[in-house]
Formats: sequence, structure tokens, C-alpha cells
Amino acid sequence: MNAARRVSFLTLGCRLNQAETALIAEGFRRDGYEVVAHGDPAEVAVIHTCSVTERADARARNEIRKIMKRSPDAIVCAVGCYAQAEPAKVAEIPGVDLVVGTDRKYRLAELVAEAERAACEAPHLVDESNSAGPRVEVTPRPDNGAFDYAGAGHYPHTTRANVKIQDGCDFCCAFCILPRVRGRARSRRLGEIVAEASELVRRGHRELVVTGVNVGTYAFEEYSIADVARALAAIDEGVRVRISSIEPTTVPDDLLDWMAESPQACRHLHLPLQSADDAILESMRRVYRFADYASFVERATTRVPELGLGTDVVVGFPGETDAAFERTLRAVESLPFAYVHVFPYSDRPKTVADRLGGKVHAKTIKERAERLRAVAAVKRADFLERLVGTTERVLFETVDRDGLRKGLTGNYARVGVDAEAAAENDWLAVHITGIENRGREPFLEGDIRAGSARDEERRPQTGAVTGAPETAASRARV
Repeated sequence: MNAARRVSFLTLGCRLNQAETALIAEGFRRDGYEVVAHGDPAEVAVIHTCSVTERADARARNEIRKIMKRSPDAIVCAVGCYAQAEPAKVAEIPGVDLVVGTDRKYRLAELVAEAERAACEAPHLVDESNSAGPRVEVTPRPDNGAFDYAGAGHYPHTTRANVKIQDGCDFCCAFCILPRVRGRARSRRLGEIVAEASELVRRGHRELVVTGVNVGTYAFEEYSIADVARALAAIDEGVRVRISSIEPTTVPDDLLDWMAESPQACRHLHLPLQSADDAILESMRRVYRFADYASFVERATTRVPELGLGTDVVVGFPGETDAAFERTLRAVESLPFAYVHVFPYSDRPKTVADRLGGKVHAKTIKERAERLRAVAAVKRADFLERLVGTTERVLFETVDRDGLRKGLTGNYARVGVDAEAAAENDWLAVHITGIENRGREPFLEGDIRAGSARDEERRPQTGAVTGAPETAASRARV
């Protein structure tokens, strides 16, 4: 394979898609490709699609059209959830050469090689039935295949890497299409998780983000998500571990204990609320009521000091009355959220919610979303204000457009310092001096604490990973 060949990636949607893109990119790298930025000229262009909302579908179609203008001769691959959910629609988009579902996308480099051989024999690629059009590689049951991945994901920056531990979901919320496109819940072997994470640490990554469709349901043999977190932290003491979005009913007490006790734990939980009205929660097929959610939040914030708590809220779900929305608004005001993601409801074909009556008018949904976002902005400002005057450990990333070096605290606050004061992948103590409101969202400003070392002695060395003590990970089969 010619090393000059290039492949670009655009990932839409969730952190899990990002983790999977990294695994797909690693496959191309092993085949000799250079991974280039999305938008750069490339021989292969990959769109990793999302299908959570109609807007995500529309963006995927739009981005594919843009690629055809930038790289008209590229092999265009549409992979992932939208490709799985609507392969025929994706195949109709002009310029698409490969449509690959959720379980076959890890073979994408191999499929591209096959497509190129086919292109030598015909002016356009053909599918398995030899009819004109894109090749479609989608299976109706994406949860039937083996749950294993070779190697570790490829990331353009060394700061943070995602580690996929689980796929699929058995909860079947009324508004969600993921159980259909991702299949049943299934967990990855713990030894394989640790092996990938160890390689990521060897490459220099200092934050490991645990991700999946429904990570709290992780269950491999006798191991739980708390065992996964401890095992990843045991790889190297210079690495911190963050848990991505997790359902409130699936957070075990021992995970909270670990978050409270371990200096490597990111004290951050993203717990989707969706609504604070019990009738709406029941209609959504959520498995808790608001009192249950509020009780868990109280327990979590009591047990984990300085917890950064985030949430998702859906506005305008079918049947949401003015009173139901007001209950949600008051709940968001009262709970200790550090940030709130607001999602205006839109019908999703082939979901239970799409068939429900009581649709809320689009204008009403927009007005409610604006009111809730205003409350969310106040909650964010209050959270940041509480951090002013404290000293926080920050893992720094790249220099932003405003010339500041920025990074994240463990509880998910963004901090900026002078670009020369820190380097990418430095994990430093920062004294928080104030809040800056430049740009799309506010962030914290600070100074590197006097005498703060750059932790060079703790930075993982290439080719070696610190030995882990006897843990669930070291006993697990690889």
C-alpha cells in the first residue's frame, strides 16, 4: 500500500462514535494510509454517521455532498448508525460508494480495498447483487458478531482517548432508535479493555474516557463498571479516568466510592434526566421517577465532593403540558447541575414516540428550549463561580483560537492559562482567578500554582507501562 494514500474522517454524534472512529482509523493506518483532517484532499473519506435525531441524519447527507466537492475522486464511505438505520436512503445520496452498518465498520479498510478492486472492473462500484449503485454492507442484527477489536484507537492528540467497554441497550426508551441500530446490550472482555487502554497509555494519553451506549450496564463475568474504572486507573498513576454519560439507575455505590477516594478519578457524572414530570417519564419509558433521580443526585453529591454533574433534558416530548414543562424547569433550577444539554424534541421515525399523540407545536418547543437554556446558563455560571479561588488539577490540551492553552478539570470545567505556561498533556495544579466570557461559552482563567511540577516523572514512557497491582484487571483473561 502506497504510504502517500490519505484517509479523512468526520465523526458525528456521541463520544462512542469518536471511540469507534479511532479504531477504524487505526485499521487504515496499519494498511499504510495517512490520516488527514476532514476537509483535506483524500483518496478515502469516511463519514461516521449518527442517527439520534433527524438533524443528525440531515447533517450526514450535507457533509457527504461537501466531500464530493472537495475530493470528487474519493471513495466516500458512510458508516455507523444512520447507515444501519436507513441504508437505502444513504445509498441514494450521490457520491456515496460504501454504506457500512454498525457491526462491519471495523472492517472498513478491507472493504475499501475490495471496492477499489471492483472499481478497476467497472466505472462505479457495485453491490453484491451486481446492480448499479453503492456497495451496502449492513446486517439486520448488529449484535450477532464478536465483540472484539484489534489494537487501540488512533487519536490525533495525545491528551484524551476513549475506551469502548460496552455496546447496545436493553432499555428501549420511547424516543430512542439506538436499540434497533446497535442491538442488545453486551459487554467487552475486561482483559481486552485493559490491553487497549495500556497501549493508549503507552502512546502518551493521560485521560481515558470510559464509553459505550449504556456503560452502567457493563457486566462481564463478575466485573462491573467500577471494576473497569479501577483497572484502568491501575495501569499508570499518571493517568486519570473519566466516565462518560451514564444512566442514573445504573451507577453502583462502589463506583461513587472510587470517585470519592481515588486521585485519578474524574469527579464528573453526566446523568440524563430527560424530564422531571413523572407522566412524561412514564411515556418516555424511562425506568425511574423524578423522586428517584433527585434522591440519587443527593446521594452522589454527598458522597463525591466537588462533583461536576451534567444532564440531558428533552423539551416538547409528546404530551408535555405547560405544567409538565414547568416542573422540569423548576427541577433544573433546584438540582446542583454544572451544565445542562437541552434537546428540542423532534419525531424520530420507527420509534414509539413517533406514534404518540399530543404533539407539541414547534413554536412552543422553541420557546421552552430557550427558557431552559437560560436557566442552564445560570447554572453553569454558578458552578464556575464556586471554583474561583480554588486550586484545580487541569489536564491541558491545545492552544485555542484566543491564544490561551486550555484544558479540563476533573469535574469538567474548562480552564485557560497563558499558552507558554503549559504544554499539551501537562497535568498541572492551577489557581483559579476568574471567569472569562469570551467565545461560545464561559471558561475559567487561572495561574499555574507556584512550584507546580509538570509531572514529567509521572508521564508514561513510550514502550513501557507502569505495572499494575493485583486487581480485577490483572486477573482477567486477555
